Amino acid sequence: MKQFKNFGFGTQIRKSPFFEATVRWGAQEFSVYNHMYIPRDFGDPVQNFWNLVNDAILCDVAVERQVEIIGPDASKFVQMMTPRDLTNMSVGQCKYVLVTNSDGGVLNDPVLLRLGENRYWFSLADSDILLWAQGIAVNSGLNVTILEPDASPLQLQGPKSGEVMNALFGESIMGLKYYWHREVELDGLHLIVSRTGWSS
Repeated sequence: MKQFKNFGFGTQIRKSPFFEATVRWGAQEFSVYNHMYIPRDFGDPVQNFWNLVNDAILCDVAVERQVEIIGPDASKFVQMMTPRDLTNMSVGQCKYVLVTNSDGGVLNDPVLLRLGENRYWFSLADSDILLWAQGIAVNSGLNVTILEPDASPLQLQGPKSGEVMNALFGESIMGLKYYWHREVELDGLHLIVSRTGWSS
């Protein structure tokens, strides 16, 4: 593939709030995901692999946009979007779900977070599920509000990620069960921490 030395970052594609930090820490290549730039290359893929396998890495995944469903009919609406049975999903729980179209085709495979009795977030892979959900809601007859919250996820992965989380949030964070989340504060910032990663 041809390389471009003077690639310009246009305003029609959003930058993560962590964009400048990823460049400072060595990001050399980006691609587009959910209408945002995502860092793809930090220069040494072999070293990056071993950092993930042996230590811990922090990834800018602000591109994993959230779609918030809120309102008295939020549970009914969210269930309408996925074939996975959510009947027993508790507040504080996460579920891996498929969002499907009317023919059963997979549109996205997000992690669903239940933030409150009538409040959910879909944490998305790459597709325009915000628009899909808003389109479904128009004639659903359900009382829901659908929006994109101002949230920019980071992922901490690797076998030493627990040590990092313990240092940041204290021993209590170690009790967070797999596929659950909780609200915490760090240096005055309100955060939602979930344990949904694919590394240990």
